[in-house]
Amino acid sequence: MRYDLRHLSTFVAVAEELNFHRAAERLSMAQPAVSRIVHELEERLGVQLLERTTRKVLLTEAGRYMLEEAQEILARIDIADGTARLLASGTKAILRIGYTTITGHSLVPAITREFRAANPEVRLELTYLTSPVQRDRILQSHIDLGFIEGSFQSSEIESRPVARHRLMVLLPPNHPLAAKESLTVQEIAKEKLVLGTSAEWPTFRRILVDVFQKEGQVLSVHQEASSLTGILGLVTCGVGLTVFCGMPSFCGEQAMVPRPLLTATPTFVETHLAWRRAKLNAAMRRFIETAEEVGARLPKV
Repeated sequence: MRYDLRHLSTFVAVAEELNFHRAAERLSMAQPAVSRIVHELEERLGVQLLERTTRKVLLTEAGRYMLEEAQEILARIDIADGTARLLASGTKAILRIGYTTITGHSLVPAITREFRAANPEVRLELTYLTSPVQRDRILQSHIDLGFIEGSFQSSEIESRPVARHRLMVLLPPNHPLAAKESLTVQEIAKEKLVLGTSAEWPTFRRILVDVFQKEGQVLSVHQEASSLTGILGLVTCGVGLTVFCGMPSFCGEQAMVPRPLLTATPTFVETHLAWRRAKLNAAMRRFIETAEEVGARLPKV
């Protein structure tokens, strides 16, 4: 290597002080050592950086250019050093989070708001992914944490329940069934159902199929849509009714009303926060703690 950081930091001290004695004091070095290091730098570069006389030290044109570049390099190294230490302590990091439609409308936003307020130096990258895809992405280390419906059995993945959701029927206010306080599977099985596609809602569709089967009914879908926005739009236009986990936070009862879905055995959908055991770090631990705290404050159903 032609020169190293020791050469740059010594040269910067001399160039900023324009005095070898003051530079030596600033660096806690002997003056001859400072002179030798600057001389080595000039020799290795093949250019004169300083004009030296018995009375003063001046920068050459090459020296002024080198000073600006060296100052920027040293500043970037200081930033990198600090960031590395912060990352190691978990104070500054990037967390890649996966979420599903069920968690994306209220749970994840509430957790994100609280976590960011307490950890402003941690950047969160939120990505919509189905539960099965999240499992694969966690194992592949493409995401750090995932909000999934239910838990996965894996020796490499750990998960904790952070919330549970009651199944609700969502229907327009003018629908005949809106007058009832709650609805049964038998009642909604006779209606036109609007549900998410199997590709985008695989876990929730499987849960609903099980619920209908236990009640002796067959799940028949009148209309599909891939997104929650599309589903709710169809419901408000009177295409049919839908079943969801709770009431979406951005909906008002002027547009649609929620009614609990009654089953012989109460049915709840649990949201688990999952991560790869081998990758758990300080920032992830704090996020998990926040998720549990926010989930604990949710209304008990």
